[in-house]
Amino acid sequence: MRSSNGQFAAALGAAWLLASPQREGRCVVWRIVLSDDPVAPDRIEGPSLGVAFALGLRAVLRRRPGAGWLRDVFYGLRPRTAVTGALDADGRLLRVAGLDAKLLAVRRKGFRLVAPEANRLEVSAAAPRPSEVRFASTLREADRYARRFRTGRIAVTALVLAAVTAGAFALHQRDLAQAQQQTALISQVSARADQLRATDPSLAARIDIEAYRLNPTGNRYTRLIEDANRPLSTTLSDFSGSISKAAFSPDGRTLAAIGEDHDKGTLQFWDMTNPAHPVPLGKPLQVPGAAWMVFSPDGGKLATSSGPVPGNAGVRLWDVTDPARPRALGTALAHTGGGSPLAFSPDGHMLATGTDSYTEEQLWDVRDPARPVPLGKPLKHASAVNVVTFSPDSRSLVTSSVDDGARMWNVTDPAHAVPLGKIWTAIGVAIFTPDGRTLATGHDGTVQLLNVANPTHVVAWGGPVSSYLGDLYAMALSPDGRTLAAPGDEQTLRLWNIADPAHPTSIAPPLAGATTRIDSMSFARDGRTVATTSSSDPTVRLWHLPTALLTGHTAAVTSTVSAPNGRILATASNDHTVRLWNTSDPAHPTPLCLIHGFTNTVISLAFSPDSRTLATIANGDERMFLWNLTKPTKPTILTQINFPLGAGSGVESVAFSPDGRTLATATSTVAVGGDHSVRPWDVSDPVHPRPRGRPITSDGGRDTSFIFTNFVFSSDGHTLVIADRYSSGKVQLWDVTDPNHPARSGPPLTGGAGVMALSPDGRTLATVTDTLIAGGPGDGDVKLWNISDHNHPTPLGRPLSGYSGYPSRVTAIAFSPDGRTLATSGNGVRLWNVTDPAHPAVIGQPFGFNTLALTSLAFTPDGQTLATGGWDDTVRLWPLGAGQTIRQICANTDTPTRPQWQQYLSALPYHSTCD
Repeated sequence: MRSSNGQFAAALGAAWLLASPQREGRCVVWRIVLSDDPVAPDRIEGPSLGVAFALGLRAVLRRRPGAGWLRDVFYGLRPRTAVTGALDADGRLLRVAGLDAKLLAVRRKGFRLVAPEANRLEVSAAAPRPSEVRFASTLREADRYARRFRTGRIAVTALVLAAVTAGAFALHQRDLAQAQQQTALISQVSARADQLRATDPSLAARIDIEAYRLNPTGNRYTRLIEDANRPLSTTLSDFSGSISKAAFSPDGRTLAAIGEDHDKGTLQFWDMTNPAHPVPLGKPLQVPGAAWMVFSPDGGKLATSSGPVPGNAGVRLWDVTDPARPRALGTALAHTGGGSPLAFSPDGHMLATGTDSYTEEQLWDVRDPARPVPLGKPLKHASAVNVVTFSPDSRSLVTSSVDDGARMWNVTDPAHAVPLGKIWTAIGVAIFTPDGRTLATGHDGTVQLLNVANPTHVVAWGGPVSSYLGDLYAMALSPDGRTLAAPGDEQTLRLWNIADPAHPTSIAPPLAGATTRIDSMSFARDGRTVATTSSSDPTVRLWHLPTALLTGHTAAVTSTVSAPNGRILATASNDHTVRLWNTSDPAHPTPLCLIHGFTNTVISLAFSPDSRTLATIANGDERMFLWNLTKPTKPTILTQINFPLGAGSGVESVAFSPDGRTLATATSTVAVGGDHSVRPWDVSDPVHPRPRGRPITSDGGRDTSFIFTNFVFSSDGHTLVIADRYSSGKVQLWDVTDPNHPARSGPPLTGGAGVMALSPDGRTLATVTDTLIAGGPGDGDVKLWNISDHNHPTPLGRPLSGYSGYPSRVTAIAFSPDGRTLATSGNGVRLWNVTDPAHPAVIGQPFGFNTLALTSLAFTPDGQTLATGGWDDTVRLWPLGAGQTIRQICANTDTPTRPQWQQYLSALPYHSTCD
């Protein structure tokens, strides 16, 4: 087949090969009529005609007498039936794009549609009538659905009639049995995933993929979204015995693990350039009895500590510049055979080790690692030392023993260390944050954050971060100091955002998968991979944290806005800051800058259409700032607009018109006679903005006790929708074609709106009712309105919250860029298919991990990612493409082993590939 479009040519080629075995020596000439288009396209592209060509060829080529020919006499192609689908070489139907448009086209024609099973989710969301669409997985199924009995030919002979009837009944019974088997299989696979979710979420995620591929429903789709944003794990199993410790090198490129392999102390290195595919480096290094190890800050050296093992007791230093070929540096350090914990000072000059007595800690000068020199006398303790860690400036050292508790030492002069006294009770593990102001400690199942800014007066930042019954000897802190990993109980891992140490928040559900108590942890440099080991488990488990989890804020995130160019995300928080993030690759966002100096929480953000200007408004402030984002890493103030509003007043919201020439601001007040209006500004020159016309008053200029106004521009810029939250309880449309002379456009919509969103085509308005009485009648209702005719706005159906018992109050709402999906947030995110806004359909279950409510959400301009912010101080970027989520899950999980497959997926053929 030849065509300027490769997909089209491949579709015809597959159709020809699959059409009929009698194709040899045949020639078929096609005449294609595009009746729906007044002007035919220059060429036909894409694979969507593959199935239609194959079915047509089957009908044309069946000319020779035989069973197939006889069947066609009685069972021919059904008139008024449209067929769409791409084909693979095995006759399987593949997904096609633009199915909503195809469904609408067949509806207009009164046809019925045969579509690929892989498109079921999209079509189901549009709620078609059963007579409109049938799904097929194979060409054979499509052929059956596209045909019908020709009743005018049934009376050929009674014998043939009986045969055909019996055959049809048999086919029906077979199809019914297959459907029942398929339903049972899908239910079984889904149940297996749910069964594993609490104990092995990574394996459950892989089973979720199989369930989705069997039947891509909305529930399974949203499950994939949640799986892709959950920390998932893979394992390294190069040891035959237990592993005592694993650690990443400071640059994150190497992972080292020490443990028992065939009853021998072994040290193994892996190349972690690609965390999803670690590669062993060199041969395992024999280090008998080794129980501790630590990398030097430059990553070029490794210290190991062995207990009293004959011939190998003590601490040794290794050159691991080439981790595939580590080599010993000198001999074991003298009198260090106790096997106590180790720590390098952050400047790399010192090494703290135990001694033969277990109750002492010795400092060594390791600037010449081949000839370490002891510094002063050992630091004595009343019992065995089990914790040692340096402060980031290398001037302080924290040690702990059962009898002495946690102690701090001034080691500015390491040859004459000065004890600073007991700072806390005995602990099992301790880590300093990078700023040196906080010490994270753990003991007896309790994680506590200590303020150590004043070493002579150490206090807890707040209550315990977590607590459970059990010992706690392992913790890890991300390199930026914002994420703390600690055991959640005996077999789980917890992640905490400690950017504000006085108010730590959980950022993920407990991570299950460990088989026994977690004994060691280590963060990679990127802060997205955590290695854990358990003393009785011969594997290193690598936890892959969501790459699109942003933890920069230290308080609840209040606003989340994506720039029109898709490359910047702006977030605001109760910490009185705005952060900008680079989202050019939404799967791997990176921080751009921090904007601070606001007097209060920034409650409204808006990008100009060219993404070069950002408008910000702080709560209760009488100013609005315009920021120049030409260099988003270094934003500068373009101008400041002052609003002399008086006490109890402030600017509440801001938005740019689509052409970027007009900026609208809303003000509110608690003062009678105060300014509660929407004012348009001419920002053609953003350095010198000026008012346009008179302010728009939402309630005819009458005084009210309190007004909160929010608004949104239509995509063509001709309409401004203004909502009163409390006062008039109305939503009013304004014609702003001439922004200097805005005019009311049609009657108001009743019910008000605390939150609202306008579809990209400007025809559908979504509102969330906010009444004076929280929880009162109608409060929190999500309504859709048809505002195509401003003079006759009409509600579309019942409130969305009535469709499925919405689990929480809606806090934010947004349309996707194509207008087909509506996202709402509360205690989770819920997606709605609003292709037909008069009949919205919920897509799956709400997704999200935290019981704390979300506060804001925004689609990226391409519609492939949803950004959310919430009370857990974090921002998440959720990938919405099923293929994208599957690829992410595949990269962060192990392929199920054959025994696992046999146990959980025995009804499906085994395959080792994922995506």
